[in-house]
Amino acid sequence: MPDKKISQLTAVTSLDGTEPIAVVQSSSTKKATISQVLTGQIVTESGTTRTLSATDNGKIIYCTSGSAVTINCAAGLGVGFNCTILQGGAGKVTVAANSQTLVSYSSLFSTMGQYAVISLICPVDNTFVAAGNLGV
Repeated sequence: MPDKKISQLTAVTSLDGTEPIAVVQSSSTKKATISQVLTGQIVTESGTTRTLSATDNGKIIYCTSGSAVTINCAAGLGVGFNCTILQGGAGKVTVAANSQTLVSYSSLFSTMGQYAVISLICPVDNTFVAAGNLGV
């Protein structure tokens, strides 16, 4: 690889996921594909209830149920926890405080309909902010 700064590289026009990239794993540089790096970033939730966990941090939770879904906030996820929740099925998705503090600009915590998205961010311990396509 030539010695260039990242800022000097030509921008890509499109990616199909098969392109090799360098990653550092266990203090060793290894080869991976973009698809390998992104694997596991989208988590499918087919049930009607899910309690968030540390493994959901940075993930997209794709809810596919035809019935209403409740996503419960959990204690101890830490400042900086964030996830994106996508209503992929017909069932409305509602984020519930579950004894944590949950706020939103509109004081609404459910998706507006199919394909609506909620971003959930924890800026302060045990406090979650919901934003996005929120409705009643």
